[in-house]
Amino acid sequence: MITTKTHRVRRALALTVALGLTAAACGGDDDGDDAEPAGEPADDAAEEPADEPSDEAADEPADEPAAEPADEPAGDDMEAVTIDWWHIQNTEPSQGNWQAVADQFMEEHPNVQIDITVMENEAFKAAIQTNMQAGDVPDLFQSWGGGGLLQQVDAGLVQDISGDVGDVTGELTGVGSFEFDGALYGLPWKVGMVGFWYNADLFEQAGLDAPADTWDGLLEQIQTLKDAGITPIAVGAGDQWPAHFWYSYLMVRLCGSEGMVDIARDNDFTRECVVEAGQKILDLVALEPFQEGYLGAGWDAPDGESGTMANEQAAMDLMGQWAPGAFAAQLGLEDASEIPWTVGWAPFPEVSGGAGVPTEGFGGVDGFVVGKDAPPEAVEFLKYIVSADVQRQISPDQPLPANRSASDVVTDPNQQAVFAGLSDSTFLQQYLDQFFTPEVGAQVNEQTAMLFADATSPDDAAAAITATAGG
Repeated sequence: MITTKTHRVRRALALTVALGLTAAACGGDDDGDDAEPAGEPADDAAEEPADEPSDEAADEPADEPAAEPADEPAGDDMEAVTIDWWHIQNTEPSQGNWQAVADQFMEEHPNVQIDITVMENEAFKAAIQTNMQAGDVPDLFQSWGGGGLLQQVDAGLVQDISGDVGDVTGELTGVGSFEFDGALYGLPWKVGMVGFWYNADLFEQAGLDAPADTWDGLLEQIQTLKDAGITPIAVGAGDQWPAHFWYSYLMVRLCGSEGMVDIARDNDFTRECVVEAGQKILDLVALEPFQEGYLGAGWDAPDGESGTMANEQAAMDLMGQWAPGAFAAQLGLEDASEIPWTVGWAPFPEVSGGAGVPTEGFGGVDGFVVGKDAPPEAVEFLKYIVSADVQRQISPDQPLPANRSASDVVTDPNQQAVFAGLSDSTFLQQYLDQFFTPEVGAQVNEQTAMLFADATSPDDAAAAITATAGG
């Protein structure tokens, strides 16, 4: 898809999302920061029945007056409930938006008090780990699903909410990241997908239209761009995680959805499809397609991946939905619509001979998980958060809602392209450095960086990750 400064969409994908993960993991957020009827806000709890006469009262003389019904609805006498909610939306307007959501729920549920703890991302991760070790689990807390959540499941720290949320899960993309062995522990509120962001002007200069839809075709385009004097790809391999998008997407294309689920089950990366993914990274590196200094470059720096793209020093990069905003920031612009070159988005190509198909995507899911001792009202509040109306209300914090009924909030052409890819996906693999445990994720990133430096073999990289994973 190509979008211009006037937001003209030249091509887009057609759409419907079904997320198929039943095993997953957790970790850092790669971006620092990726219609059916909507779920309705939770109803007030049912009123308590009027007091029944006791057995003793039944034995009293008949002229004893019967108990009068309560003057006030029993709902007014409901026991007070406190929900301890932790999240990381710690800047404005996000923090205020989320406070408003809590205030609205409390107004509709007068017996509920929501105590909010807001922290920066890394501080949250440290604090939640400390609380988990002490068995002091918040009722509702930020989660990326995956391996970290699986550890919490195994430790009995989170609550199976499967029986309470079936009326809303059908509207949501990314539910599988919070599901293990048929049990669901949380719900997603934000989703994203990685794809190629490309400079359509540079592609046109080289006589090309858009990134190829096959891996072999992409390699040919890399040579065409080089022959035209254009650096084909920007990558921040110094930060490791931007490079791992390449390695991971190749695994998805070569192993397919079933293969990725199998890896999650047995923690064994030494299978042929993973080794082949490593070899294709080496094939890519051999073409020397990256900007100068890519091995030490970060993502969000003037000489990093986003800065190189913003300043038209490379034709494309493989990144999540936040990329246009980063390009604009590098140029000192307030909005991505002001970028002075034509921004395009394209999905990752198909790989010949692989078990994967083009509708199997790779990206991220952000949600909330319910703690082991949380009251039922915490689940109702979570359902309220992911309802279409609330998703629209918090849309500045997304920009891609997990609730597909709220698709009308996605108005930016760049984000519409990503949302289209998400909606067309039949499987969404979570970022591997979040899908698996933090230790395994770190090893995936480290081995990726070594492959990009041509400092390890595909077999050795797979074996090193497997050793850390315990497969």
